Amino acid sequence: MTKEIVASCGNFVCSKDDDIDKFFHEEFEDYSCQLLGKSYCFYTKQDHRMVAAFTVANSSIRVDNMPKTKRNKLNRKIPFSKQRSQYPAVLVGQLVVFDGFNGYSLGNDVLNFIKAWFIDPLNKTGCRYVIVDAINNEKVLQFYKDNGFDFIFASDEEEMKYLSNAENVADDDAFRKTRLMYFDLMLLSTTK
Repeated sequence: MTKEIVASCGNFVCSKDDDIDKFFHEEFEDYSCQLLGKSYCFYTKQDHRMVAAFTVANSSIRVDNMPKTKRNKLNRKIPFSKQRSQYPAVLVGQLVVFDGFNGYSLGNDVLNFIKAWFIDPLNKTGCRYVIVDAINNEKVLQFYKDNGFDFIFASDEEEMKYLSNAENVADDDAFRKTRLMYFDLMLLSTTK
């Protein structure tokens, strides 16, 4: 995604989420310049209408300070000699299907593209998982579940404790605005 592409696509909007709309109109380039993530987009060839966009960044899933049952759940999938304290992941930071293109399962297509991209032999980085910080909304969480993602933590409270690395989580922090979910790329890999 570049300023030139954005300019050539004219008016595009995500009326459901002002923050995502603002990001893809005003902030994506600076985010990239700061090496925090890279944004990509899909647009129509004929009339240059922006269809969808997403941002990816390098990340990881740390297992060393997870509860034993969660750590074992993730480690069990990794050969013992390859088990580590953290595993490489790509974070999907933003994902949007712009107004006018909803209802065509394009969000599913974008996620399938990202998954295929990171198991491609020409990919330039090792990546075991795709992770998202999904908006803690039933419809959004179901979208990711339908695309094979799973929660790392069973509850908001457990996730807050992990992320804050604290013993206790205050009651007002117990409900997170987002939930950490993951997809294991080995489910698709042909190099098992």
